Amino acid sequence: MNERSTLVGNGTEQARIARTSCGLAKALLLTGSLLIWPASQASAQEAAQVEAQDGQLEEIVVTAQKREQSAQSTPIAITAISGDALVRAGIKSSNDLADLTPGLRISPVFGAGNIPNIAIRGVGLNDFRDYHESPSAVYVDEVYKGALASLDFQLFDINRVEVLKGPQGTLFGRNATGGLIHYITKKPTDELDGFLRAGGGSFGDVNLEGAVGGPLGTGVSARISAMYHRNSGIQQNQNTAAGAQDGNKVDLYAFRGQLKFKMSDNATLLLSGETSHNRNNGGNPYRYAPSFFGADGLARVDTANRDIVVGTSDLNNINVSPGLFVNSDYNAGTARLDVDLGGVELVSISNYQHFKKNQQQDCDSAPAVFCITQYTSNTKQYSQELRLQGKGDAFTWNLGAYYFNLQTDGTQTLAGPVAGFFFGTASGTTAFDTQTKSWALFGQFEYKLAPTLTFNGGLRYTQDKKDMSQTFLLGVVPGGIVYDSTTIGALAKQDTDNVSYLAKLVWEPSDNVLLYGGVSSGYKAGTFNSGFGPVAPANYSVKPEKLTSYEVGFKTEFGDRRHRLNGAVFYYDYKDSQAFVYRNLNQLLFNADAKVTGGELEYSGYWTDALLITAGVSVLDTKVKNVQDGSGAIRDRKMVLAPDFTANASARYTVDLSNSGSLAFQVDGNYSSSIFFDNLNQPGLSEGSTFLLNGRVAWTSANKEFEVAAFVKNITNKVNLIYAFDLTGDLGYIQQSYRTPRTFGASLTVNF
Repeated sequence: MNERSTLVGNGTEQARIARTSCGLAKALLLTGSLLIWPASQASAQEAAQVEAQDGQLEEIVVTAQKREQSAQSTPIAITAISGDALVRAGIKSSNDLADLTPGLRISPVFGAGNIPNIAIRGVGLNDFRDYHESPSAVYVDEVYKGALASLDFQLFDINRVEVLKGPQGTLFGRNATGGLIHYITKKPTDELDGFLRAGGGSFGDVNLEGAVGGPLGTGVSARISAMYHRNSGIQQNQNTAAGAQDGNKVDLYAFRGQLKFKMSDNATLLLSGETSHNRNNGGNPYRYAPSFFGADGLARVDTANRDIVVGTSDLNNINVSPGLFVNSDYNAGTARLDVDLGGVELVSISNYQHFKKNQQQDCDSAPAVFCITQYTSNTKQYSQELRLQGKGDAFTWNLGAYYFNLQTDGTQTLAGPVAGFFFGTASGTTAFDTQTKSWALFGQFEYKLAPTLTFNGGLRYTQDKKDMSQTFLLGVVPGGIVYDSTTIGALAKQDTDNVSYLAKLVWEPSDNVLLYGGVSSGYKAGTFNSGFGPVAPANYSVKPEKLTSYEVGFKTEFGDRRHRLNGAVFYYDYKDSQAFVYRNLNQLLFNADAKVTGGELEYSGYWTDALLITAGVSVLDTKVKNVQDGSGAIRDRKMVLAPDFTANASARYTVDLSNSGSLAFQVDGNYSSSIFFDNLNQPGLSEGSTFLLNGRVAWTSANKEFEVAAFVKNITNKVNLIYAFDLTGDLGYIQQSYRTPRTFGASLTVNF
């Protein structure tokens, strides 16, 4: 029995997973009543700048290989979603992006404006320590975002989003084990343009967004973008005590400014800065669900008494203490230099980010002040990328170097009477300081072996150095318990390196067909464990994880470019995946090997010149090997947020009103089979199959200057579990968060 297996959980039997019927899946796809712009290429219909003509699908332009090219010519499984499509789907937060993307799941660990668990094809991180990094990376304008809590942000003035599936270890590299999400903002242009949008809806939702850009003078252009979003909270607090607030509020504003200088005919400098601030004075509370351990040692919800604390069966109602909040502040600046050296392009991207969070939680999820948790974090990040890239008749290449520096310090405190129960003192605080320094050299190329056959290859060498010091201030040990290089020696440091690679054959037998197949790898650096108390030194350090992917896929267009069908199948050999379990007040990652097999199929097409249908499916079979629970049983488990089957689709019908403009009717939605929220696959931390349906109608003026829209989200008012956390062993309950119920809203947009 190995050490990594003995670290996890309690229970002896694997929970049975409900499976979806083929008939239902086909019905969802054929009716086109599921999610708007879901498929990788289907989703991207509006990502290109050129409108489709006469019912033809437009060309999709992406930068998945750090240069502009058609998505249909890019041998990667990509979901590209335009900014217009995000607006039409009512997507305001990065957390909602999964509703549009097969193979992607995003689950907010704490709630709105906090740490999300992002899983691409099942590869994610289910921990909530602020110094960790996600294995499914997030980039904005080619800049990596390290701080976990900064990955939940409001979307505004977005050009498009690209979801790259599978390891991107050569060109992107940094922790892109499962893939990455890349947000591309709208840039300054040489012509004046802009928009204003005002919207509102249920739960007192107010959303204001606007941007203006254009030339400032010879060789200089600019763009200013801003947004404000607030609501009164989707969780209705039943506590009548003074100061008790509804939960999961948003009160956020953000601003982005960009200046573009054409320094010469061959050189361009883009300077950008962004700031955002969120003040949620209701916090991100959970709903209380009493629980118990079954005969197999796995946690289950006591459904007969589920509502005993909250006092109502409405799953978005809570009953928690006053004084909860989540405050966050984000500031970033980027300088991008592009220089044409005569057939070779030099690109330099320099970025600095500063993210701060201060949070107080009611960890007993009840009106009595019994268990309070507090989290603070302060993250500073600097990155620098330099690369040369060129293209010839038969050879296209990228060479680059990358440096990354991330420092996160903060505290995690357990207070209230519960602290006395566990620590014998009024509170217990863990103070931590982590420093990560990483550098990499990378290269990727494409070489035409024949007019229709291309070989893609790439290598990336990465070295990561990570130091961590922690002090556990329990009040019973003078000076606290210190973990650093002076007390635990080499365990407080990590120095690892890795070589990621790509080898792929691409065959284009005709202008409308592309086939690809090959192997690629990804890597995520190691990390450290911690919690509200000291961790056993043997479990303190967590090894890096490595993933090798074998994938084949195809991309095709037919019917005079009226239809597009793309697909891929893949197999992952996942070594030392960083799985998670909560044990004895500590968040513990452990290394466990895993296997993932799956496939995706995506379609978009004009059935008539006025009717656009999109559809996508994703199938996954995941297995984390030899996980032991508290009863001693060792068995394979399913990965977190890895449904066996998902499907999404949309139908959009446009009515031409001639000189009076146009009306667009849209219905979209998605389906998912059951998922688990923990690596032990406990029945109390799972959700069965879910279905979400949305609708929207919009009038657009003939000159496209005005749009008036009305929408309803979650038409059938399904309130599904979106996250759960187990405290059965400590306090006898499970914490639960639920999807927003049915909401209505409207918006007015003015373009100029």
